[in-house]
Amino acid sequence: MDDQRTDDTTQTVSAPKKKEKRKEPKLEHKLLGNLWWFKLSVSITATLVAFSLTLFTNEMSKTNAKKRTARNIALVTLSNIDEVSSNLEIVTTYYDDFRNMYSEITAAAPDYNTVPDSLCSAFVSYVEGWDVFAINKSPELTFCTTFELWDYLEDIPLIRRIGNCYAYENAFLDLYKRDMEIIYNLSVGAGLENIVDTRKKMKAILAYVPFQNYMRRSDAISYSYHEIIDRIVVSNKENKEHMSVSDEDLKKLVAPKHWVTTPVENYIFVAGPDR
Repeated sequence: MDDQRTDDTTQTVSAPKKKEKRKEPKLEHKLLGNLWWFKLSVSITATLVAFSLTLFTNEMSKTNAKKRTARNIALVTLSNIDEVSSNLEIVTTYYDDFRNMYSEITAAAPDYNTVPDSLCSAFVSYVEGWDVFAINKSPELTFCTTFELWDYLEDIPLIRRIGNCYAYENAFLDLYKRDMEIIYNLSVGAGLENIVDTRKKMKAILAYVPFQNYMRRSDAISYSYHEIIDRIVVSNKENKEHMSVSDEDLKKLVAPKHWVTTPVENYIFVAGPDR
């Protein structure tokens, strides 16, 4: 009985299982994985570098092109300033010729009988007759409105001198138009429109006191003209030296005619002495 109880209460205990070890990947698999990432990283880096270089090259190319554009605009501007000063010198020369004629004629006062007909006619023609000459304003407008010139020329003193040249030009034109109107009004005030004979016209304008008063100021007026032109010439000479460009180089650029009688876009038309 005891043996039988003993067998019934006996429990079966199973033996513990051994823990299985995790298999490590082979070394060659690790090397292949690292090499793949390395190649991918190199490829991405190379792509980014190439892309950056392309953008940098394109940007530098655009910048250089804009700098060339700015320089070309500046050169055309300097050429235009030379043209402007030449125009103003022509006007001033005719004004000085007019003053010289007045001095020669008044030396023959009071009867003026010794004044040659040709001199009499030239003097009256200057007082009565006015032609038209044109100043090309396109380069000045381009200079004032082109952002490449301001952003890429990188020469503030040059830009300031160019601006001064155009300021002098505009001051000259204002003075000249004022004198043109004065002389015209004096010819009307002297009654030249109602006189047919040229010599009588000459005597009438010479006897007109307001005209005499104006001619007394003509020396100062002529001095102002020459002073403005000298400032333009000196400033532009400094501009050309600064940009290392010769007069011959500038002459190859656009140089419209001094005297224009038909409407042209961006030209300012100013009355000038009839030649």
